[in-house]
Amino acid sequence: MPSRRTCASVRAGCVVVSVDYRLGPERPYPAAVEDAAEALHWVLGQGKQELGVNVNKIAVGGSSSGANLAAILTHKAALSEPPIPIIFQLLVVPVVDNTASPDGEKYPSWKENANTVSLTPEKMLWFRNNYLPNKEDWTKWDNSPIFAPEEAFKKAPNAWIAVAELDILRDEGIAYGKKLEEAGAQVNLQVYKGAPHPIMAMDGVLDVGRQLVSDAAEALGRAFGTE
Repeated sequence: MPSRRTCASVRAGCVVVSVDYRLGPERPYPAAVEDAAEALHWVLGQGKQELGVNVNKIAVGGSSSGANLAAILTHKAALSEPPIPIIFQLLVVPVVDNTASPDGEKYPSWKENANTVSLTPEKMLWFRNNYLPNKEDWTKWDNSPIFAPEEAFKKAPNAWIAVAELDILRDEGIAYGKKLEEAGAQVNLQVYKGAPHPIMAMDGVLDVGRQLVSDAAEALGRAFGTE
């Protein structure tokens, strides 16, 4: 997504490192998590020399499954010895709970938005089953970050979280933001009205998509002190 990466980079005055992680079903969990963690360690070790990165000002972010990996990285970083200094997390329409179900009992948006364009419960479960073929893995916090230990949440960086009103993932994103806030993080949670799950990929055709990209860049800029 070159246009969105460029927008974020220019507006926030930062280097954006986009990670091409392995995908299921060929490479199921935990391959993507391992790739994301390896990328973070590479930036820490090589970022200054190779990219001119200030390794004392690292933020993580992503959209959908990318936001899932970003959230997981914050917890892994917090629990590392010594802790890895992540200053900010930017999560767009994040997947945070892989135990969510179409009945909407846990998260009503799964039922309310079942027929919204692009991400239906059936498609989400297809993604889940390809990435997490073993059901016993669904509750592990390094794929469902909402289950991370309390210690990790207490050390989590401040967050900007965007959820889409018409997305089945809306309510789990809101719940995750509340859990971060209760643990002490400063959370800016934005609900984009009338927007479906792929809002960030629709910035070329929807005003609300353009607004989200602009808001995300501003949030990064504030976190880095460039706004």
